[in-house]
Amino acid sequence: MAGNTVPHVTAITLGVRNVEVAARFYNIGLGFTPISRVGDEIAFVQAGPGLMLALWNVASMPGEYGDVGHGPLAPPMSLGHNVSEAGQVEELYDRALASGATSISAPVARDWGGVSACVADPDGFRWDFVFNPAFDVAADGTVTGV
Repeated sequence: MAGNTVPHVTAITLGVRNVEVAARFYNIGLGFTPISRVGDEIAFVQAGPGLMLALWNVASMPGEYGDVGHGPLAPPMSLGHNVSEAGQVEELYDRALASGATSISAPVARDWGGVSACVADPDGFRWDFVFNPAFDVAADGTVTGV
């Protein structure tokens, strides 16, 4: 690797059936800040420091990504949202459901000492809301306690 480039994820693209519905879910349901929008084609939202979600009309994706699409099963991935207090798991879960998510698992105390819940967004992408008392992000961005 040349120079001081550190590998990191700056964008995650989700193929969505309806950009308006997806943008509303991520803006209102999860509280992500809108960045920009290109009509019904794509919406960008701020998902964290230096991280954006691109909500792209799935019908337009094959031109750049090849064959993609939604099937009968959930997409084989999940996105995680770690929070700093156990009660925030239920708050996010409730907001997500009120904005069009489907419950996969309600907030529950886990054997490993935390609390988690899972929802499916309007396109079936899974979101884990997690309070892990051992999880920490240092000032330099290093993640520990997982």
